[in-house]
Amino acid sequence: MEANRVGGRRGDRGVRILLDTNILLAIAEGINFFDMVEEKLALKPVYIVIKPVLDELRRIAEKGKPSQRRKARFALEIARKYCKLVEYDYPMNKPVDDLIIEYALENKIPVSTNDKELRRRLRRHGIPEIYLRGRKKIEVSGLEY
Repeated sequence: MEANRVGGRRGDRGVRILLDTNILLAIAEGINFFDMVEEKLALKPVYIVIKPVLDELRRIAEKGKPSQRRKARFALEIARKYCKLVEYDYPMNKPVDDLIIEYALENKIPVSTNDKELRRRLRRHGIPEIYLRGRKKIEVSGLEY
């Protein structure tokens, strides 16, 4: 499962960022996230979305409130078009946030989320985080760039 936007300028291919459901829904609301990250880091990373996040978006798209359903469907389109989609086997009863942390630790990559509890857990594990401050500013914590 590959997507279109997985590269960048020469030498940038090694930089990867794991996206969570929360940040994909923010992008679906019109946040210009990709450009803000690329400007902040001065490179074009590979954006990674793992299967559990896609599954969570699909559940929201099917069973959420009508406004959430629309955003979730759009977030799925964004993930398919601009991100590298990664199969990640997981037990169905394990929380998606736990799987995000496991994947980030296994692959030594930062996570982008605006979920405060997940951000707190990422810091506890020493995982770099990228998050939105307001609608127009990206903050990076724990990542050298």
